[in-house]
Amino acid sequence: MRAGYAHARNLLASFLWLMLAGCAASLPELKAPLLAGEELVTLPTRPGVTVRVVLITPNTVPKGTFLFFPGSEGYLVNTEGRPRWGYTRVFPERDFIAAIVDVPSDRPYGMWAGDRFRTSKEHLEDIRKIIDFINHKWPKPIFLIGHSAGTTSVAYLATVLKDHRIGGVVLTGAPSQLARLPLHDITYPALFVHHKDDTCASFEAAHQQHYRLTSSTRVTFIEVLGGDPSREIRCRQPDPAAAPADPRQRKDYTHGFSGKEREVVTVITDWAAGKPVPDRIGP
Repeated sequence: MRAGYAHARNLLASFLWLMLAGCAASLPELKAPLLAGEELVTLPTRPGVTVRVVLITPNTVPKGTFLFFPGSEGYLVNTEGRPRWGYTRVFPERDFIAAIVDVPSDRPYGMWAGDRFRTSKEHLEDIRKIIDFINHKWPKPIFLIGHSAGTTSVAYLATVLKDHRIGGVVLTGAPSQLARLPLHDITYPALFVHHKDDTCASFEAAHQQHYRLTSSTRVTFIEVLGGDPSREIRCRQPDPAAAPADPRQRKDYTHGFSGKEREVVTVITDWAAGKPVPDRIGP
C-alpha cells in the first residue's frame, strides 16, 4: 500500500513538472519589432534558468543604467506580444540605459506583488547575475527601479543587496505590499514617485511607507498631478484602499503616469544625477 502511494505521488510530481515544463515554453514572445538602440538578451542566471532582458541604450555615453522591474505579473511582453516597457523608453533621451527585466524561465505564470518569489533567494540570485552582466558592459551606477508590483522586487533587493555598484532605488506607483518588507534596512538613496489620484495603488499608503526608510542616506517623495485620461489602461489588481466605490470614478491612467512620462523620467534622472528635484510634478 505504501509503495502504491509512493508510486502515485511520484506520478503526480512528474505530471506537475511536465505541466510546468510545458508552460515554460509558453512565456509571451515579443512580436513587435525592436526599435533602434533596443536589444533583447537572454541570460543564464541559475542552473537551467534564464532571464530575458531588454536593453535600450542612448546614442551618447551613458551616465548609468536603470534596471526596471515591470508591474502586474512582471512579464516583459503582454499576451498579444507587445512590449510592456512603460516609461522606460524615455531614459535613453536622458543619457541613461534602460534594462527591463522579464520573469525567469521557471516562472511562466508570472509573479504578482504578493508572490513569494519576489522576496526569494532565487530572485536575488537572478538579479545578481544581471547586475554583473550590466556592470561588465557599462561600469556605471545602476539604479533599481520598479513600477507597481515591480517595486516589491526593488524594495526586497534593496534590503538584502549590499553592492557598491547600486546608486539608488526608485519606487513608482508602489502597492501596499511594501508594508510587509523591512524598509528600515535599506541604506541606498531612495525615491518614491506616485500619482496623487492613483486608483490602482494608494497614494496615502505609499507616502506613509517612505517614512520607514530610516537608514537610507536620502529619501525623496514626489507626487504627480494631471495626465492623459484618453490613455486609460485598467489595473489588473487594483488596491482596495485606492479604488473608488463607483467604478466610473476610477482614474487608472494615472497609475502609469500617462501623459506625464517625460516629466517623470526627467525628475528621476535629475535625482539620480544628484540634482535638486521638485516635490510635485504637474499643475
